[in-house]
Order: sequence, then C-alpha cells, then structure tokens
Amino acid sequence: MAYKIEIKKIRTPPPGSLKSDIDFICQSFGYFTKRDKNNTAGKIFHLIVKRASENTDGLTSDEIAEELDLTRGAIVYHLNNFISAGLVIRERNLYRLRSQCLQKSIDEIRNDTFRIFNEMMKIAEEIDKELGIFYR
Repeated sequence: MAYKIEIKKIRTPPPGSLKSDIDFICQSFGYFTKRDKNNTAGKIFHLIVKRASENTDGLTSDEIAEELDLTRGAIVYHLNNFISAGLVIRERNLYRLRSQCLQKSIDEIRNDTFRIFNEMMKIAEEIDKELGIFYR
C-alpha cells in the first residue's frame, strides 16, 4: 500500500495536557487545516487514540459519527486520510490505530520512511554511477 506522509515541524506543547499532546501529534502529521474549521480530524484522532487505550478491536465509522455527532461522510473522509498516512488501519469495517499504541504506530511509520529513503538512495547511487557523478 502506498502512503502519503506529511510531517510538519511545529512547536512542542508544554507538558501536562493530554489533549495538547494528542493535538501536537495530529498537527505534526498535518491534520489541522484551515479548511477543517470544526477540528473534525482532531476529534476523530482523539477518539481513536482513546479507544486504543481501552484495548477495543476498533470503531465503525457509524460509531465514530454517533459519538462525535458528525456525519458519516465527514468521518470517512478523515479516516481515509489517516489510513493513507499509515496511522490508522481498517479491518472488517473497524478502524483503529495501526498498532496497539500511538508510540508504536509512529515508530512503524518512521521505519517505513527509512525503508523508502534507503531504496531511493540505492537507486540514486545507481543513477549517479551511470552518469559518472560521484558523491563525496
């Protein structure tokens, strides 16, 4: 599966606020945009992270919509964005974090990016070699 990962450097929040910390993760992945005036992505992400701590199998889009009092269409739109970034997975109509905890989910995304960059470096080396360009 192809991922589209966006990383933004933002100011780290002061310690002590779970909401601010989860918002920081969400913002770092580029999910708080001016277009999302009601912070729908943030609300969905908060709920998914919270449910991960409860060891549930996940949530359906209908359950998320009902809990947050939002339309299912809005929920699915944002869930698809989380899926394309590799943060959330869908199994049997249930949405959950990629791993059992947020830290492991982010670590797996980091490892994905390392693999992608390593593959790009191999190919770049071959291109440079073929063109007679050398990296010092």
